[in-house]
Parts: sequence; C-alpha cells; structure tokens
Amino acid sequence: MNSIRTIVVPYDFSEHSDVALDVADGLAQQLDADLHLLHVLQPPSYVYSSEFGMGFSIGEDGDSRSIALDACEERLDAVAARCGTQLDRIRVHAVEGAGVASSIDTEAGRLGADLIAMGTHGRSGLAHLLMGSVAEETIRCAPCPVLAVPRAPGPRVQAVKWETTRRRMGRSLA
Repeated sequence: MNSIRTIVVPYDFSEHSDVALDVADGLAQQLDADLHLLHVLQPPSYVYSSEFGMGFSIGEDGDSRSIALDACEERLDAVAARCGTQLDRIRVHAVEGAGVASSIDTEAGRLGADLIAMGTHGRSGLAHLLMGSVAEETIRCAPCPVLAVPRAPGPRVQAVKWETTRRRMGRSLA
C-alpha cells in the first residue's frame, strides 16, 4: 500500500478551504504527513483594443506581483500557525498561474503530493456553468488522488484506517 506522506491543500482564504484544511490537518497529524498550503494568484488581465490592434495590461507590474505573492505567503503562514500539525511539517506556497486548477496540479506534481485535499463551493446550475469548478478540473488532471471536501462535512475526522482489500474477480458475470 502506498502511504500518504505529502498532502497539498489549495487554499483561497475562504470558508470552503478552511473546512478542507481542517480535514487535511487531521489526516496529516494521524499519518505523520507533510502539509503544504498552496495559494494560486491569477495574473493581471489584459485588454485588447481593435482600435490599436494590440493588447495592454491593466493589472500590476512585476514588482507588485512579487509583493502580492509575498503577502499571500505571509497570510498562509498565519493560517499554518493555527494548524495542529507540527510547524516544521507545514510549508506554504504562493504561485502565479492563469489557470487555478492546472496550477494546483502542476504544483502537486512538483511537490510529489500523495493527496490533494480541497474544498468545494458546491455550485450547481447556472453558477456552475458560468464559473466552472476548480475542484472538478483539478480531479481530471491531478497527479494523485483528490479529496473533495464539501462545505459542511459533518463530524471531524477522528480516525482513519488506510487499508484496502483486493479480490480477484472471476471472468463470469453470473
């Protein structure tokens, strides 16, 4: 059985990511795993003008983005300090990426993640159609299993038993 040694938690400072962090923090403590908090900062938008035939940025310059990434890491450090996992087992990462889900998958691969634990916003209908689902996109291309934690997961995880039993299936369906 593969053990879970590295857990990545995409964290966007929302209630949804707090719930996922609670679950991941409990798992990290029980499994003696490393916990990585990850925030993806999207780059500035660009405006394209047919009048000028070119695009120009209405966002921040490189120095401002660097400052924003540093500020995100500081906020993540404050969140990490509230976790039950030993601080020397927690790392924070702020990265810039145009696609949040693809950035999560890329960073999880780079970090050698064994599990991604992320919150879901639970959107459906028109909101899901217009905004999509970062969790859904992450699951499609993730380099490891993804634990999608709903906003109200119920009682906190107390104990986890990681065990699988595989049985050989016969060729007959009867």
